[in-house]
Amino acid sequence: MENNEKKQQTVELPALDFFKINFLSFLVPLYVCLGLFLLFEYCFIIPFSIPLIIHLLILPGLFLFLYYAYLIILIEFTAFWARKWNKKAPPLQGVFKRVLDDANSEEGRMIKYYHKRGFIIKYPMWLTAKSPFPWLINRTLRRIGHNKIGKNVIYCDCYVGLEFTDLGDNVFIYPTTGLSSHAVNTIFGKISMLEIKLGKNSTLYPGIIAGPGVLTTENYVIFPNTVLHKNWRGKQGKRYYQGSPGRPIEISHLKKEN
Repeated sequence: MENNEKKQQTVELPALDFFKINFLSFLVPLYVCLGLFLLFEYCFIIPFSIPLIIHLLILPGLFLFLYYAYLIILIEFTAFWARKWNKKAPPLQGVFKRVLDDANSEEGRMIKYYHKRGFIIKYPMWLTAKSPFPWLINRTLRRIGHNKIGKNVIYCDCYVGLEFTDLGDNVFIYPTTGLSSHAVNTIFGKISMLEIKLGKNSTLYPGIIAGPGVLTTENYVIFPNTVLHKNWRGKQGKRYYQGSPGRPIEISHLKKEN
């Protein structure tokens, strides 16, 4: 038997960091909203002796407002925390060694904070996506993940790019599509972090995978079940794409098939 065994590298967030991020991110906005609720009760309801029936009618709207306020405070508090990390290890684009066992090296430090950023953004992303205010997803991505999100960008129930995405105005992304600005090349021990850029009026139908470095220009339409691999580029003068990898198609061809 060979004595040399391959070491299996895993990514683990330290327990203390896990506890701090979850505990503080959840509680700080909650306490602020609780303070606003008590302020409303003691400065309005009690001094003006509001009848119980009126009080009960007001509460649903008040709770909805406090829920919205909770999300905004959560986003801003998390963004403040992420900015502190960015000063220690600024987010960078490129192809880097995936160093997991030396947090003191330059690339090890960068990977460490990359994983922390990816972890801290997930709770506000999930909460805003499931809330009555799904447009706050864009605010989350802008404030925490240093993304560029244009006007009228609509994410349906899909896998958003957590960082390094540049989405032009009126981009529409259908459910089950996924954007990933990073890719782990395990066989080579490297990780790619490259910006995904979607031009204005781009439409991504369901079941599309867009990898790091993907670029679409204005008015691109990517049809279902298409793979846009790392550094994918379209062809000049072509707007419609489908396949694995995405290849230009003609709309007339699709009409005949239907």
